[in-house]
Amino acid sequence: MGAVNFSKEELLNMYDEIVKARVIGEKIVEFIYSGRIAGAIHPCLGQEAVSAGLVSAFRKSDIKTYGTATHRMQTVMAYRLGLKPFISELLLRKGGINGGISGEYHVTSIEKTQIPGTGALGGAWGLIAGFAWGLKTDGRKREIGFAPYGDGAISSGATYEAMNLAAIFKLPMLFFIENNGIAMTTPVIKQSPLENLADRAAAFNMKGVTVDGNDPIAVAEAVLNGMELAANFEPNVVEAKCMRWEGHYVGDDQSLYRDVKFRDNLDAIDPVLAFQKKLVDLKYLDDAAIKKVREAKVAEVSEAFEEGMTQGVATREEVLDYNRIYSNDAGGEL
Repeated sequence: MGAVNFSKEELLNMYDEIVKARVIGEKIVEFIYSGRIAGAIHPCLGQEAVSAGLVSAFRKSDIKTYGTATHRMQTVMAYRLGLKPFISELLLRKGGINGGISGEYHVTSIEKTQIPGTGALGGAWGLIAGFAWGLKTDGRKREIGFAPYGDGAISSGATYEAMNLAAIFKLPMLFFIENNGIAMTTPVIKQSPLENLADRAAAFNMKGVTVDGNDPIAVAEAVLNGMELAANFEPNVVEAKCMRWEGHYVGDDQSLYRDVKFRDNLDAIDPVLAFQKKLVDLKYLDDAAIKKVREAKVAEVSEAFEEGMTQGVATREEVLDYNRIYSNDAGGEL
C-alpha cells in the first residue's frame, strides 16, 4: 500500500470532520430522547474516525465515488448531499434532499453520487456492483462504485455474488467494511472464523487490507489506495476496525447482550481525543483552536437540526406518489 501525505490543512479539515461526526451523533441522541426524531436511528458515536477518514479521502482524490453508506455514516451522507438537505431528510422534513419521504436509510441522489440503500441489509453490494458495471460499460474514467457494509451485512449471501461478479468482470469497485465488532447483538467472533474480514477478498483473488478504524489518517490512506485500484478496474476490499459505543439503535439496552464496562472510561478509547492529541503533538492544534472547532461544529449542526424542524412534513399524497418511486408512470389509486 503506497504512502499518502496529508498537509497541515488537510489534517485540520480531517479534525473538523471527526468533530462534526461526534456532534451529529450527539444531536441525534438528543433529538430522539426529546421526542423530535422517531425511529431506530443508529448514531456513529465511537466510530467517527471512519467517516472522517472517508470524507477526507473523497475530498483529496479526483476519483468520483458513487455509493451508499452504512447506518452510522451520517457524516459521509452529509458530505455527499449537503448538511442541511441531509439533516432535513433524516428528520423527514420537506427541506430534505428527497422531500422528507425517504428518511436516512433510503436517501437518494444519483446527481450527488448517493445511491439508495436497502432496508434488508446485505443487498446493497449487489446494487453497487450493477452500478459499477454500468460505469465501466459507459467508458466512464476515474468513476467507481463505493460499497460500504458493516461486519454483519458482509455475511449475506448476496455479498459474495457481488464480490464474485466484481472480480470476474473487473468492475471499478471498492468494498469497504466498517467493522465495529458487533452486528446488532451478535459479536464478530460468533459470526466469522476470521480475525480480519478483509481476508475474504483472497477467495476472489482481490486485494484486501485491514486498518485501524480509530485512526482517520489510516482509513483515508487505505481508501485512497483502494480507490486508485478500483479506478484501474481492480476491485478490492478495505476493512476499518472500530468500536460501537451505543446499542444497535438509540434506546437499545446493549447490556443485555454485551459487557458494557468499557463505557466506564470512554476517553481511553475515544477516536476524537486520540486524533486531537496527535494534532496537538504536531502543534497544529491548541486549546483555543480545539474550543473554536467544537463551538463551530455545534453551531453548524444545531442550526441544521433546528432549521429542519421548522419545515413541514410530506403529505400522504407525496409519500405515495408512485412516480417518485418508479421510473415510469406505474401509478394507480392511492
